[in-house]
Amino acid sequence: MNENYPIIVKSYSLSLWYIKKIEKLPKNHRYTLGEKIQHSLIELLMTLSDTIYSKDKANLLLRANQEIERLRLLTKLLKDLSILSSDNHRFIISALNEIGQMIGGWKKTLT
Repeated sequence: MNENYPIIVKSYSLSLWYIKKIEKLPKNHRYTLGEKIQHSLIELLMTLSDTIYSKDKANLLLRANQEIERLRLLTKLLKDLSILSSDNHRFIISALNEIGQMIGGWKKTLT
């Protein structure tokens, strides 16, 4: 893991924490919503990792923002289905917002 990039560290930590939560979801949601969330978390990590070495950082950062929006939506769905506690929801949304701000800061350095 590239520890020179706090955004990677933050995304990795969130992914690790969230995937452990997904493993405890009821079966009927673990293989539907859970898999989608897991895929988005991994896609976010891979996109951010690819961005480090890419010449086309702007498009990859846009893709990362799209994954964050998907994760926000899917997380809200888990909360509204009463599968995710309010505290866990707040924690995840806060982490996603922080990652989003880091992406915004990264984008500003490109111009």
